[in-house]
Amino acid sequence: MLHRLLAATAVAAAAQKTDQCAPRDRRCTLPAPQKSPCVWVGPRDGRWLKIVDLEEIDPAAPQPMPPLGAPADHDRSIVFAAIAAFRDSLCPTTVQNMFDRATFPDRVRVAVVQQNKPEDPDCYETYCALARQKLGLDETAPCPRGDQVFIKRFHSDEAKGPTWARSQDADMLPRDAEFCLRTDSHMSFAKDWDVKQIQQWYDAKNEYAVLSTYVADSQQLNADGSEVNVNGVWEVPHLCSILWQDGHVRNMQAKAARLLKKPKLTTLWAAGLSFSRCHAERAVPYDPYTPYIFWGEEFSRTARFFTHGYDVYTPSRTIVAHDYKHTQGDPTHYKWNGRGGPRIMQNATIRAARDRANKRIWTLLEMPGGDRTASAKAALGPYGLGDKRSLDDLIEFTGIYLRNLTIGPNRCGNIDWVPWNWTNAERPTVPPRDAAPASLHDDVARDIWRAERFVGREAAAAEEFVAHEAAAAERFIGREAATVERFAGREARAAERWAFREAGELRREAGALGRGLSNFERRAAAEALELERRAAAGDGVSGLLIAALAFAALVTTYW
Repeated sequence: MLHRLLAATAVAAAAQKTDQCAPRDRRCTLPAPQKSPCVWVGPRDGRWLKIVDLEEIDPAAPQPMPPLGAPADHDRSIVFAAIAAFRDSLCPTTVQNMFDRATFPDRVRVAVVQQNKPEDPDCYETYCALARQKLGLDETAPCPRGDQVFIKRFHSDEAKGPTWARSQDADMLPRDAEFCLRTDSHMSFAKDWDVKQIQQWYDAKNEYAVLSTYVADSQQLNADGSEVNVNGVWEVPHLCSILWQDGHVRNMQAKAARLLKKPKLTTLWAAGLSFSRCHAERAVPYDPYTPYIFWGEEFSRTARFFTHGYDVYTPSRTIVAHDYKHTQGDPTHYKWNGRGGPRIMQNATIRAARDRANKRIWTLLEMPGGDRTASAKAALGPYGLGDKRSLDDLIEFTGIYLRNLTIGPNRCGNIDWVPWNWTNAERPTVPPRDAAPASLHDDVARDIWRAERFVGREAAAAEEFVAHEAAAAERFIGREAATVERFAGREARAAERWAFREAGELRREAGALGRGLSNFERRAAAEALELERRAAAGDGVSGLLIAALAFAALVTTYW
């Protein structure tokens, strides 16, 4: 009985302590069950640390550039999703799930950089087959939303690592794309993911926000696409700690955040999930000159984002999830740096290219092994650091001391936005698109607008159907023309063979005639000689007459 009383007392004390944090105390830790936003910073640093933003303490503190517009403005904004796939059989279902779970699938554009062997399933073709099957369409029907999926195909032997692959989609980004998602080829999406991601982005209250993390497992989404309330506190992965790997900064396994009311500022970016305005992708494009790099990919882009004025935030909810069971958990799954990938250590040319890429990243970050000359920095061109913040600002913000490869105090908890003078910066432009109704937020106007969009989609579908039928008719006419052409060809070849045979027969007859003429000429010459001989011998008129008659008989016989 006593131990039950003690346990109840401990629970009550813990609950009381939950409410004992001073409103501005940035070092206060929260025992379970937490009731306020908090992050796991580790047992040595206070376990679950309550999140207290600087603006709560000092409303006059510098703030980021506010985002343009509002979430409700973006029903028609193009969302561009970039996917790099290496021999991944899950790519087609990722694309299909992306369309199926979007609130406004018409505005989604998907770019796939595929690296396959000929025997691997093609991401686009397999997606089309799955989409037709789901809609009950014939296999000859146009691919559903096929004009919203773009693909570049490379042989897997050409693959040069994730930074090279992701750089290949730069020219696939539509001019009118407003939001950009970068993710992997084996993902699941929450229902209404497009609207929810845009809302989360706005919740960061920063035009230069980039939502990024090591995403949760797909089991944290229900079968219907609803989100799982992990541990009853909406727990999400929080990326904030690193280690050193082969001379590079390597992101460690994500820690966790709970009960986030908005995205949380953090120090690290991850390639598996990145969501932002597309001006981030345009301003900080992937560096195509870093082939065969793995560990240096993510922090080099963290640095470039940060120095260009962008800030990375942990999403407050799991909207995009990762299928770990059938990728990292499957030993038969192909990986660029594992099964089915190039054997880097056995190829001197690849090793030399990788060594140059390593040096390029170390030069960018002023790390050991890099080139610190001004000319080397200038040679990075558009893939260098930005001018909004300095490398020293990055080092202080992250606590990662790049020049001597050491790590400072834990930066997983309360950290502050690093100011830069955005008031004098050129404001990002919103891509041109048709103006929305002035009364867009009025229900009737919105319904009319959506009806117009529906009619437009139906007209586009009808146009696509007509084009499909015209193409089918053109193929039929082409096949018939080819048949006629083949028949005419056969007849022409038969006539040619007949003419050849007839010509041969005529040649043979002409040859026989020639031989007959030759014999006649010889006999005529002999008879003429005989006449001359007899005339010379004086055989008389009777002899000459007999010879002449014999010569005439010879001519008559021949003709």
